[in-house]
Amino acid sequence: MQKVLIADKDHATQLFYADLVRSMGHLPVVCSDGIAVLDMVTAHPDIDLILMDIDLPGAWGEQLIEIIRGLEALASVPILVVSAPRTRSELMRLVVKGVRHWFEKPPVAEELAAAIATCLDRSAALDLFDVPDALAAPAACVGAGASGGSWLLEA
Repeated sequence: MQKVLIADKDHATQLFYADLVRSMGHLPVVCSDGIAVLDMVTAHPDIDLILMDIDLPGAWGEQLIEIIRGLEALASVPILVVSAPRTRSELMRLVVKGVRHWFEKPPVAEELAAAIATCLDRSAALDLFDVPDALAAPAACVGAGASGGSWLLEA
């Protein structure tokens, strides 16, 4: 069972996401504002996935993502954003800041569930490796050479 942090200001939306996450066999942890998200991720760095609205009271979403990415324990935790429509440049900034997927509200439940499952499955697989060390020393992954293989770690 993996832990999914859900951050949305709307109570009905929180319940919808929590029910979806629970139906997938995971533990939802719910927050309604940016300050609560920061409190939760610093107190419980064992979060496996963050599902958040970008328009949270108490913190602008992009800044919140930057803070989360700055925490060593959460630097590679997948972040899915479900929010109001955005411009192309806003979406590109979110991708650069480390958002794995963006959904426009209201999301299609099956598509959101598939993205959650993909992120959690990939996160579990990456836990087998010391990903930050591998990313910090790309020379360790370079060169197919005689082995004939190569590695690509997607963000």
